[in-house]
Amino acid sequence: KAFMPSDPFLMNGFDKKVVHFTHSSQKRIKFIIEVDLLGNNRWSTYKTIKVPASGYNYHVFPDGFSAQWVRIVPLKDARNVTVEFVYN
Repeated sequence: KAFMPSDPFLMNGFDKKVVHFTHSSQKRIKFIIEVDLLGNNRWSTYKTIKVPASGYNYHVFPDGFSAQWVRIVPLKDARNVTVEFVYN
């Protein structure tokens, strides 16, 4: 649903991080990546990712980027959304 944040995902303790986005909606969807830097439930916008219609996009976080938690907020209703975080 539009503007409903995902559950938060732990982000701290990993040096290399990538997030992958897919959806099957017929329109481009923007997703906000929000981070809680200190683990105090204060969320801030990190970046907005645009995913084309029925498409895919990804974001590589800078090496050493640090936040306690991360979550995703879609800016439109979307179908069959998958957001996958890969940490190394």
